[in-house]
Amino acid sequence: MSLSHLYRGLLVVTLLLTVAVSSAVAQARSGRMSGRVIDGAGEPLTNVAILAENPERPPIEGTTDGSGRFSIIGFTTGQWQVTATLEGYDPSVLSLRVSQQGVATANFSMSRILSGFELLLGEEALEGLDSAALEADLTAADAAFNAADYDTAITGYSGVLAALPALTNLHLSIGSAYRAKGDYEMALASFENVIEDPDRGEQAAMEIVRTKVAMGDLDAIAGLADAGANATREDLYNLGEVEFAKGEIETANGWYEKATMVDPNWELPWFKLALVALNKGDIEAAKQHFQKVILIAPDSDEGTQAQATISALP
Repeated sequence: MSLSHLYRGLLVVTLLLTVAVSSAVAQARSGRMSGRVIDGAGEPLTNVAILAENPERPPIEGTTDGSGRFSIIGFTTGQWQVTATLEGYDPSVLSLRVSQQGVATANFSMSRILSGFELLLGEEALEGLDSAALEADLTAADAAFNAADYDTAITGYSGVLAALPALTNLHLSIGSAYRAKGDYEMALASFENVIEDPDRGEQAAMEIVRTKVAMGDLDAIAGLADAGANATREDLYNLGEVEFAKGEIETANGWYEKATMVDPNWELPWFKLALVALNKGDIEAAKQHFQKVILIAPDSDEGTQAQATISALP
């Protein structure tokens, strides 16, 4: 046999081996998976991302079509974890064994992620409404309130309340915004809307008391004093203000101190404690309280006054 014939023979054998190996590899990765993805109502979901994972193999990906179906190939025999994901839905996961010689079936049912309003009120209450837009409106109204833009906050709260009357807590938010802007009559009217509400009535009654105190109704002060653990820092401070105006310095001092306990970083009661100390002739205590005001809020009106007063004290 000539050398050329020998080379040709070896080449043929090599090619046959290569084809055989390639065929074996292809067969080893020829397992298939197919399935369908539907929602809670049984409707097909399109463009769902399918991800099959095996710690010993590269991941395999696919996507559902218009009928919610998918088909992917390239599996080796083994246990695979398959995850279906779609924005707005909770991911769904299956674990199943795939054979390289068959077709594995992976069917998914995915649940839509409910909005905060839907969780609170139920899906039926939001039927026909854009819950995401309403939640955005509420967030914007809260932001406006925190920025002291009370008119914008009232408009935002009122719009959400008109769409979702069951959110009776918004009457409280609207009333608080009216009170903050000094429109006490509208604040009282808003709180009165939920005074009979079994869930909101007690809070509404307390807000009415606070509003009357803000209006200068001294008869309402007793309601704040009875608030106990439910009293806010503003409640306690206002009680101090009333007693201070009446000349009841020691009683006022006690309320201011309680206000600082609720919020040690609020400068107003510290400033009033300094004034009480001055009124009592306790210069050192006054200086300490003024220093606290300067430390907490040096650029506030109270901080400026505290600095000036300390400079003038002996």
